[in-house]
Amino acid sequence: MKNKSKIYTISLVFLLISLFLIVFCVWPIFNGIKKDSNDFISAKNDIVAMDAQNVETENFKQNIGVYEPSLEALSKMFVDPADPVNFIKFLEDTASGDKVSSKISLPPSSQDSTKPVQNFILFQFSSKGGFLDMKDFLKKIEAGPYLIEIENLTIQNLEDKQNNNAIKNYQLRSVEAVFTIKVFTKPS
Repeated sequence: MKNKSKIYTISLVFLLISLFLIVFCVWPIFNGIKKDSNDFISAKNDIVAMDAQNVETENFKQNIGVYEPSLEALSKMFVDPADPVNFIKFLEDTASGDKVSSKISLPPSSQDSTKPVQNFILFQFSSKGGFLDMKDFLKKIEAGPYLIEIENLTIQNLEDKQNNNAIKNYQLRSVEAVFTIKVFTKPS
């Protein structure tokens, strides 16, 4: 009996030592291997992505002549914030070509020094003209060479001064339009 109890005790000690080794030695090693293999795969994927970006960059550099006209056209879509004269001239020429009288002003600045710099300028535009002329004018400035967004459009019918009645045919009506134009600028 003594031998049996000795065997049980030795088996129990061996089992406890084996369990201790598995829990505190083998298990952390396997977890470390798993973590390191995931890190290795992630690093390998990053290297593959950087290689692909390098190849694309080299292709872009070799074909820069193909992209240059598009990049120049894109650059011209943005107004120089320090010198918006060309844009204002474009608005005035388009308005006079469409028989629309216009007045351009800058609305009160809503930009304060604590906000980040905005990449646009707001212009207040007041105009008078025929309804169809106004419609054509708006189409032309939206399709123009500058990147703009028309905001807060208000169109009001002007009454016929002689009859004090509104003209029934909307195509012949004179209207007054007031709107804000957001013009996107070149980054500084």
